[in-house]
Amino acid sequence: MLKQIFKGSSVLFFLLAGNLSALAQTPESRPQTQLSRGISEQFQQSQGQTTVSQEELQKFASILPRLQEIAETGQQRSLQIIEQSPLSVERFQELSQAQQTPGTQPSSPATQEEQQSFNQVTAQVQSIQEETVLQQQEAVQAGGLELNRFNEIFIAVQQDPALQQQLQQLIQNN
Repeated sequence: MLKQIFKGSSVLFFLLAGNLSALAQTPESRPQTQLSRGISEQFQQSQGQTTVSQEELQKFASILPRLQEIAETGQQRSLQIIEQSPLSVERFQELSQAQQTPGTQPSSPATQEEQQSFNQVTAQVQSIQEETVLQQQEAVQAGGLELNRFNEIFIAVQQDPALQQQLQQLIQNN
């Protein structure tokens, strides 16, 4: 269960850390990009242990289910957009992989119609991803943590098995 929650909450971390390079390229997400750089630097600098209070860990634990819910909703919406397009999910993924990974080629070149559909779907999916990130940011703040502190705690939990155990107990008790 903890891994599922981490998987859901990692959406926030990875989106903020800039793993969706397409988001970083849109003008609307420039503040995200600056925030992303800060979080990436924070991740690289977090070699030492971060002290996490019991109160912060409790807030963190209470935020995770909401983040997972937001992520799942965003994923479902994105999947619906792809399924409603002329492209199959598999073809969309193949074209997306080819676009994101230099040197990777799809099994067959995209037709003009496929490329047009892909571009339209990609724009819609990126919009959903941006909304998801904003909703997750709001959820973190509504849960009583600042984004940077949430990510510090996230990193600390990943690095500290004792903290993982404490978090798991908090989640099970809620």
